[in-house]
Amino acid sequence: MKDFNKRTGISSACFYPMLLEDAFDVICGKLKYKVCELFLNTQSETEIKFLRDIKLKADDNGVKIIAVHPYLSGYEPMLFLTEYKRRTYESVKLYDMFFEAAQYLGAEYVIFHGLGTRELKMPVDEYAGIFMLIAEEAKKFGVELLHENVGTINYYIKDLIRINPDIRFTLDFKHVISRGFDVLDIIEAMGKNIAHIHFNDMYLKNSDENISKTEMCRLPFFGNLNYCEIFKKLDDINYIGSFITEVYRYNYTDESEIIESQTRFKNFLKNI
Repeated sequence: MKDFNKRTGISSACFYPMLLEDAFDVICGKLKYKVCELFLNTQSETEIKFLRDIKLKADDNGVKIIAVHPYLSGYEPMLFLTEYKRRTYESVKLYDMFFEAAQYLGAEYVIFHGLGTRELKMPVDEYAGIFMLIAEEAKKFGVELLHENVGTINYYIKDLIRINPDIRFTLDFKHVISRGFDVLDIIEAMGKNIAHIHFNDMYLKNSDENISKTEMCRLPFFGNLNYCEIFKKLDDINYIGSFITEVYRYNYTDESEIIESQTRFKNFLKNI
């Protein structure tokens, strides 16, 4: 991967609950990443007056802010998947603050969780229609809404593509495995519709066990996922997007492990 620095990055969510501006300082400074995803944690962090300093720092350090992740993602079932349709339509406009923030930052994507871990209680065609409604709103700001494979949606990926062949996804390995799926199967299902990857690892207790039996999410190359097979599969579908490290703060000790993870990634790519 010749464009390694342009395709590998990190999410500010890795440093939560550190303040966003402080996390961005770490990303640009000590870690020297050139790509990142911003997890916006409050309404004030969507405002241009707040984002101005981050945009200036990104430009000064040559950092590409590739995606924005809304802090309301956990509420998306209540906001959008409701029988009270007025709330659905008004919530679409509520997300304008994230689309505007992404536009200002030069981000390409806004991440959508949607159904989350809840059971789908409407026809999948109706669900797809709601997603497309929000996606069309995002386009007005020149950004693309990506559906992350959080929870239950893993079961419906092929249906969503059948209904809307243009839908695109954020693939997160930990959300695949935590639902009992194989990463290779989900890559196969998503195919060319993968636009963005949340990159992480898992420690599978035994390679012969069901892959849903895992330890915690880990930094890339700090577990035992079979990255050789995963990257071959990604190469088969000609994946050209980013690899954004996204773990939780309790999944690593300090920033030196993040640097080591990046070093292991580089070494891995040299050997495949």
